[in-house]
Amino acid sequence: MIKEYNVKDDFPPVDVAVANVESEIEVNKKFGDNIIKIIHGYGSHGVGGAIRLALRERLKELKQKHIIVDYIIGERFTTTLVNNLKINSNLKAELLLDYNINSFNSGITIIIIKDKK
Repeated sequence: MIKEYNVKDDFPPVDVAVANVESEIEVNKKFGDNIIKIIHGYGSHGVGGAIRLALRERLKELKQKHIIVDYIIGERFTTTLVNNLKINSNLKAELLLDYNINSFNSGITIIIIKDKK
């Protein structure tokens, strides 16, 4: 199941929003969730854009450190990209069923926390 987390609830400062996502990753690792969809907005009201950019930069670092498996920015969340991911077929199936797939939604980012074995 894909867990959703709306990071922009209560309009936190950027650093708090990014720290909240990192905490969410850790919590979901403990509970066995494999995928989180982060709703951060795309910046139409001046809030989501800064969070989106900072969060994606941090996710790049977390991927390099092998803390997360991968992440997918909403604009690239397509069936083609998901089918080409090197992840378990069960995770692919979950992602392919998500209602945001092929919507090119820049207000979300998908985080793959761990691959099901």
